[in-house]
Amino acid sequence: MKVSSLERFSAVLQAATGEVQVELYFSRDEQRIATMHGHYQVDAPLLCQRCLEQVVVPIDSECDVGFVTSDEAAKQLPRHYEPVIVGDEPLDLHALIEDELLLALPAVPMHPQQTCQHPPGYRPETAELEEKSEKPNPFSVLAKLKRDT
Repeated sequence: MKVSSLERFSAVLQAATGEVQVELYFSRDEQRIATMHGHYQVDAPLLCQRCLEQVVVPIDSECDVGFVTSDEAAKQLPRHYEPVIVGDEPLDLHALIEDELLLALPAVPMHPQQTCQHPPGYRPETAELEEKSEKPNPFSVLAKLKRDT
């Protein structure tokens, strides 16, 4: 499935190129609940929130869905299933896949710390800690007075 065919997912990407590898397995479980197991893989080009450059984040997500016809049936569904309420309208699988991909995105995409190109003027936290420790302690005079008495 082309990434560009998923409007909401493409909107959060830096480039809507490539394809999403999708595997869907439909069955009924021991309780005769209609289920779907989905596996999704895509390389998502996102904006690194540390350096503001593009970072490609591999998404590899799985979900287990239980199809039900009402809210009451959804409450009775085993916990390992995500409930999807179906009615008279046909199920929109593209929207379901897109929802799962959006949920699998990281909240704050970033390059690994070692490879991230920090923006100009950025100083790592360790340098800030060293600078703080080099400042003279204003209470050192009091400590000296205490030693002298």
